[in-house]
Order: sequence, then structure tokens, then C-alpha cells
Amino acid sequence: MEYNQITQIERELVFVLKEEYSFYQSLYILIDKQRDIIKYERDEKLLESFTEMERCHQRIMQSEQKIAALREKNPKLFQIAAAAPEVKKLVNSIVTLVKKNIDLVKENEDFLKSRHDRIKTELKELRNSHKILRYIREVEPAPIFVDGQN
Repeated sequence: MEYNQITQIERELVFVLKEEYSFYQSLYILIDKQRDIIKYERDEKLLESFTEMERCHQRIMQSEQKIAALREKNPKLFQIAAAAPEVKKLVNSIVTLVKKNIDLVKENEDFLKSRHDRIKTELKELRNSHKILRYIREVEPAPIFVDGQN
């Protein structure tokens, strides 16, 4: 009876982990797409990309709940099932994908930070040039004297 339960938990775990592996592959593609949007300044698609990332964040939380629910059913049998070679292989693959996703997110953050800094600098320059233009415009027109004549 216990062997069947372990096998059943292992099957459920493998099924969930395969779904998660597929999800993290899709997430990598999405983050890579986001990098291109950021890198090539396609701002009109940026909000859509961040909205999709928020959905992925919620999906990650659901994944964690699924695994936690499996573990809570029977912790001892879950540990035995988690030691199965196929489960370990899937977990290692997911861990690798997560690391790659994190690296890509860091790269995107660097792009955004440098872009943000550049925009701040440009705004500062515009503000300064606007002050200069305003100063020039506010000066009352005065007669120009050329060779002592008006």
C-alpha cells in the first residue's frame, strides 16, 4: 500500500514539475523578449510586458502552493518521492532555468537603470535650457545702439 502511495505522489510530483519546467522555459522567453523591448526602446510594448510579468509572478506563487499542498498531504512519503531520479532531474533543470531567468532579469534591470539615468540627465539639460530661454525672453527689448545711434 505504501509503495503505491509513494508512486502516486511521485507521479503527481513529476507532473507538476514538468508543468513548472515548461512554465520557466516560457518565462525565460518572455524575459528575453522584455530585454529586447527595453534594449530597442519599444516603449509602447513595455507596459504590456510588465503586465505579463506580474501574471507570471502570480503563477509562481500558485506553483509554490501546489508543491506545498503535495508536501502537506504526507511529508514522509513526499520526501521519499522527491528523492526519485526523475524528480531530482526535473528539479535541477528548473533550478538552472531559474538561475538563467535571474541573470536575465538583472541584465534588464541594468538596461533600465542606465536608460533611467540617461533620461534624468536629458531632462535636467532640458530644464536648464528652458531656464535660459525663459531668461532670454523675459529681458525687455531694449534699443540697440549702433555707432551711437538708435
